[in-house]
Amino acid sequence: MPLDEAAAPGGEAAQLAVITAALDVLAPADVDGVLQTVRDGVRAAARCGLAAARDPRWRARRRNAEAVEHALAEHLARTRAIHEAALPGPGEVDEALTGSGADAAVAAISAFSRTAERVLRVAAGQAEDWTDRTVCWTCTRLVRELAECWDGQHPTYAHRLG
Repeated sequence: MPLDEAAAPGGEAAQLAVITAALDVLAPADVDGVLQTVRDGVRAAARCGLAAARDPRWRARRRNAEAVEHALAEHLARTRAIHEAALPGPGEVDEALTGSGADAAVAAISAFSRTAERVLRVAAGQAEDWTDRTVCWTCTRLVRELAECWDGQHPTYAHRLG
């Protein structure tokens, strides 16, 4: 049975909001911590997206965002601090959001993406390891693209890195 925002206070969007708040106060000099928290946020954003995609209004945007989520996971897995960044599959998310609940999940994804973009940009400048620095810069662009997918700015998304 689909859940509405009011009926799911501990749902996927709430979990992503907690991760976003943690990322927002994390010191960018803690590059490993930033990367690990962004990885957790990408996983939570994927879960939110899967839950929101149960609402027909968000299905196409979910398909567009999926490519970006996988690119983020692939890049994050290249760092010293992260050895795997597997994303949840559709069968791993039981929550089905519609209406305002789905809208709240999408808003949580956008908020996470904006926060991650800002924190990753600063962390990239402080990363001593070349791979970490490169991943921070690349993921800065990718989280912006994730927000753009959910905002409808990529109606027929063609993944690009450069």
